[in-house]
Amino acid sequence: MRYATDIQLEQLVVHILDPRRPDGKVLSERTCPLGDNQRLVDYFVTHIENSLQDTTTRAARFTAQDEESAFEVCKALLDGDLDLVSGSTQLAEKLYGIIAGDQRISPGNLAACFYRAGNRPQVSHYLGLLKLDPSPVFRTKTERDAQGNLYVSFEIQSDVLPTTRERLHKCAFVRPLDVQSDYDLLLLDRQVPRSLPRAVAKFFSEDFLGCELALDARQRTDRLYRALVTAHNQLRPELGPDEDDALRRAVDNTIALREINLDAWLAGLPLDEAHKERIDQALRQQLPDREFGIDTGYAKKLVRKRRFKGDHGLRVEVLADDYEQVVQAVDYIKQRGTPPYYRVVLHTETWDEVR
Repeated sequence: MRYATDIQLEQLVVHILDPRRPDGKVLSERTCPLGDNQRLVDYFVTHIENSLQDTTTRAARFTAQDEESAFEVCKALLDGDLDLVSGSTQLAEKLYGIIAGDQRISPGNLAACFYRAGNRPQVSHYLGLLKLDPSPVFRTKTERDAQGNLYVSFEIQSDVLPTTRERLHKCAFVRPLDVQSDYDLLLLDRQVPRSLPRAVAKFFSEDFLGCELALDARQRTDRLYRALVTAHNQLRPELGPDEDDALRRAVDNTIALREINLDAWLAGLPLDEAHKERIDQALRQQLPDREFGIDTGYAKKLVRKRRFKGDHGLRVEVLADDYEQVVQAVDYIKQRGTPPYYRVVLHTETWDEVR
């Protein structure tokens, strides 16, 4: 879902939600005409793409599933039991009430859309919910002074939507909810300043959507390690000794971090781009999140020992600190007329059979 490409905007509805103004609640009664407005389509497609690719966007799941919850509305929308105008109006009313109830929450516009992804043809469409907060901008205007001299001045326009170069602060992308998955939606919910209470910081994810992050630090750490070991196993026959050693050290160093940005980590690997792409594919299969904290205590347990398996039930387990002392050489042998195989040289003072 995060890695959607060739996004096609199908329907769009926008509602104005500003309790500070007498005319600040405008609920659309129909979808936006998109057929002859490619710039508008491009604007929302770009925001969707940018937000999906944002490393702070996290996998989440709905926890509140009562009749009036966002979950029920989103499910009805995706199932075709509600049209986008009706469903988004229910969501807009709920968000408007939350904003009106707390002056510290900035007003904005709620955009709801259906979109498809060209690389996910099996999914009929996704639901996007984007909170677009207007911001003041200067616009030029021409004036004349008392002597009639022309000059360029500026005026502030306060209801301008964010450009595609600006990052959105709060949005959600919901997948069909009848699919068995580890998560229901991808959530972008940037924290406001820490001086504000949690009720303000989490109004979008908790009060409005009724959701929480799908994976905790331990689960992400486990999936990260699983993905990296899988990728290393797949690449080992193709890597030279130095590359193989560099990748293993990178895995060990990564698990020792407190937090990781996968994009930055991949960029720093001393491997060619084709190998980095293979590693990224393994990460994508395991992790919907791209930036997260690591459970360092659990990580230490994961890397305390190194375990290998081979053919015919072969198992080797060795303490990570003693690996280089025990495993003296690992060579991938290719000989004409025979299947490739690993030749492993072990040094141990004992070799006792165990029950």
